Amino acid sequence: MRYVRVDSIPDAVEALSEPKAHLIAGGTDLLVKIRGGIASPKVLVDISDIDDLRGIRVGDDAIEIGAATSEEDIRRHEVVASEFPLLAEVLAQLGSVQIRNRGTLGGNLVNASPAADSAIPLLLYGAVAKVFGPAGERTIPLGELFVGPGKTTLAPNDVVVTLQIPRTGRPWISFFHKVGKRRALTISIASVGALLEVESGRIIEARIAAGSVAPTPLRLAALEERLTGATLDEGVIAEAAAAAAEEVSPISDVRASGDYRRQVVGELVERALRSAMA
Repeated sequence: MRYVRVDSIPDAVEALSEPKAHLIAGGTDLLVKIRGGIASPKVLVDISDIDDLRGIRVGDDAIEIGAATSEEDIRRHEVVASEFPLLAEVLAQLGSVQIRNRGTLGGNLVNASPAADSAIPLLLYGAVAKVFGPAGERTIPLGELFVGPGKTTLAPNDVVVTLQIPRTGRPWISFFHKVGKRRALTISIASVGALLEVESGRIIEARIAAGSVAPTPLRLAALEERLTGATLDEGVIAEAAAAAAEEVSPISDVRASGDYRRQVVGELVERALRSAMA
């Protein structure tokens, strides 16, 4: 295996043109795959020195998070904590402190795990990935980035540069909970995140996403449409929980059955709506 350290995004794209080249920044996912025999890159392209991939830039309309910014730095950022509290809350539950200080937001996303916790708040906040490749720069709404487990719409020599999140200033009620086999450092068996805008008991807008219950993290679009404009009451909550369980398509594996995952999603949606009603 050959190791290459680059200091610019175009250099990274060029290095990735070699067969079986793979980016590395934090390495918290890739090194585990290499040791487990799941990945066998011939070239490791280290992008950790590229300044344009690090840091958080705050604009009038959006914040822009460098894809190689550590999860811990994002969690602690003042604007993230105040305007995007759901993202900060989710990142606080992502692995250990050591992992969050090494792991990067871009790496967590391009790993394309259906259980990727960071994808949930980013989907809900309407994040867009800015990508640079041989043909230049383009943007991809996060919901269009994921294809399936371990698969994205990125070309082999594309580099995710930043994640842009609109600053809306809306009074969201936020919710996130994941169910795992233990209380900490766990991979989600199922997770649900929600952003709800509620006025006088009526839902102005509902954004709900789930993880570990489909080939990709996903927004529950049919449920969102059903809830928008509804008045929060016991009947609506019961209907929403049942609808959520029907909208997901979980598999059964060593961690849980598909039926159990459906049940968990329904119960978590119920819990999110009850917290909003309270």
